[in-house]
Amino acid sequence: MKKNKKSVPTEKKFWIISIAVGICLVVLSVCFFSNADKEKKEADLLDTVNYVKVQCSTYTHYNESSESKSLLRAIEGTRQVSKNIAAEIENEKTLDNQLLKESAEQLWLTGIAILDIDGTIVCEYSTNESLLPEIKECAEKEIVLDTAIYDEKVYAKRINHNDGAYIDMAACTRKDAPGVVVTYYYTSAEYAMNYTLTIQSLLNGYRKDRDGTIIVADEGVIIASNNTGLIGQSTTDYEAIQKLKDHADSKHMMGLTINGVRCHGVMLKQRDHYIYAYVPDSIIFQTLLQNVIMCLFIYLIVVALIWMIYRKLQKNILKIEREKEQKYQKSLLEAAEKADAANRAKTEFLQRMSHDIRTPINGICGMLDVGDYYRDDLSRQTECRGKIREASNILQELVNEVLDMSKLESGEIYLEEKPFNIYQIINEVIDVVGKMADEREIKVEYKTPEIIHKDLIGSPIHLKRLLMNILSNAVKYNKDYGKIYLSSREISSEQDKIVTLEFKCQDTGIGMSEEFQKHLFEPFAQEQKGGASKFGGTGLGMPITKSLVEKMGGTITFISEQGVGTTFVITIPFKINEDVARDEEKQEEVTASIRGLNILLVEDNELNMEIAEFVIQSEGASVVKAWNGQEAVEAFEKSASSEFDAILMDVMMPVMNGYEATKIIRSMDRSDAKKIPIIAMTANAFVEDRIKSKEAGMNEHVSKPIDMKLLVKIIAELAGKIKIVRIKDE
Repeated sequence: MKKNKKSVPTEKKFWIISIAVGICLVVLSVCFFSNADKEKKEADLLDTVNYVKVQCSTYTHYNESSESKSLLRAIEGTRQVSKNIAAEIENEKTLDNQLLKESAEQLWLTGIAILDIDGTIVCEYSTNESLLPEIKECAEKEIVLDTAIYDEKVYAKRINHNDGAYIDMAACTRKDAPGVVVTYYYTSAEYAMNYTLTIQSLLNGYRKDRDGTIIVADEGVIIASNNTGLIGQSTTDYEAIQKLKDHADSKHMMGLTINGVRCHGVMLKQRDHYIYAYVPDSIIFQTLLQNVIMCLFIYLIVVALIWMIYRKLQKNILKIEREKEQKYQKSLLEAAEKADAANRAKTEFLQRMSHDIRTPINGICGMLDVGDYYRDDLSRQTECRGKIREASNILQELVNEVLDMSKLESGEIYLEEKPFNIYQIINEVIDVVGKMADEREIKVEYKTPEIIHKDLIGSPIHLKRLLMNILSNAVKYNKDYGKIYLSSREISSEQDKIVTLEFKCQDTGIGMSEEFQKHLFEPFAQEQKGGASKFGGTGLGMPITKSLVEKMGGTITFISEQGVGTTFVITIPFKINEDVARDEEKQEEVTASIRGLNILLVEDNELNMEIAEFVIQSEGASVVKAWNGQEAVEAFEKSASSEFDAILMDVMMPVMNGYEATKIIRSMDRSDAKKIPIIAMTANAFVEDRIKSKEAGMNEHVSKPIDMKLLVKIIAELAGKIKIVRIKDE
């Protein structure tokens, strides 16, 4: 009931608004279309009268030119007749009708008349005797007789007849005796109408019921019109012409009433004529009603469609509510299924990680037991330590890959912007992979065209990581005695100061099935169960590689055939390092020693403390130990100036972490606080951790597990205890 009561006023309101909008639409459409029709007809009417104006001028010029040419031909014909008669008389012929006939036929003349000096016709010939009185009357005029006195004087005239016919007459002096030669040519009315342009013929194509009434007037008389009944009438007797004269405007139509009929018209003046045009409003607005009805019809259709949609929506409210309820129930079910799937994935992940982590741990523990058993056998001890180190590397790789994948998925990976040499990166990767390949006698071939821009700016650590992933996979999943082909080349970029490098890695390994290729970049994806134990790896290498490539703005593609091998193609853009000097120098280390240095070692883990202390002391340096950041600050504060040569600072410690301790030390008011080398020695191994270390005031960052040779080198270099010989590149 509530729904019905509410819908009734809504429907009533809808129809009231629809009717009001419909009335407004009718009014607006009438105004719009009437104005549009009027503007269109005004443009058409102005185009028409301007066209008639131009054509009237053209017709006049054409007819005048045609008449002039005809009279010139008549004059030439008359002179020729005079010469012919003189020549014939010299040949002792008699001036008679036959002689004139021959000349007339020769020159296509209607007739010839020979007059003496007094104007008396001496001899004449004509194909139309009815024209002789008119020719004789014209020939007796003084202006014509003057041609007998003046040899070079000629006379020509067109005599127009009321029926449209005309006579072109010409006169000149006689060559045989004093007198005048008169020739004439008669053009019939029928011929004149067919071959002479008339203004009336111009208007014959205009229809009164479509174009309105068009009138051309000259000297107060209508000489042409598309309403032929008006031709010959006086303009003073025609109401429309008088009203158009009173409101002359050659640019806009004017409204006028003619015999009670509302019209619009325009007037235009040409050199010799006045042009008038007017159109009844019934012609101008003949489509107005049709257009308004069409608009109203379309509006009614729209209203009907809206009403139908509204009614349909009203009818489907309950159905929609039921569907929403069903969707809600379905979404709850899907959420539950997703939760179950997530739990299963989590369980599978933990199971896989448990297996993959326990495998190298089991190897480490087992080799320790073997070492204990053969404690007196140095060769077996060496073998056990090598296998323990190998298992430790596998465990470290597993942890790094899991952490890298987590960082990439959360978007917390930071790319460096630092200069590097592309050849150096490639050579470092080849050196590491080459050792792995040598163990299985796999041949690694590296070919590259000359790379123009070898010095670049980017994230070399991530570039090295993804190249290592691709090449190490090429080794792991290769066949013994197989081959790996690596090539790189430079691709020109449309962006300024940017270059794109392409890396291609092709192997002769086991390849991938078409089904697995669809899942290659999914985390933990491995083609066959037990793949991790057979080939090594976690199934995270390729997802990490793809994520790194895309984060660096590049692309990765591959082609693989099972049993044949796989080819990867990676393209990555880099900035060009323009600050590298052309005579770039390379450095060779000669010695790196920390002997005699006093080092403050800050570490909260006893085992790590013991290892670091052993390494430092074995290199001839002394150690002062601090177990957290607070102790490190106090030890440095109590020490004499320059007592410590360097500080090795762990980051994650109780009481006070390494970042806080470093900031406090750097802020102390003593001469060595700003310049003492502070080196982060931490398990936080990501780029963002390096950035945090730099921001806290640390000079360098060494990640755990510690590379002891690297640590000694860094301490020696920062403490100024390293000797370097610089040799220029050839």
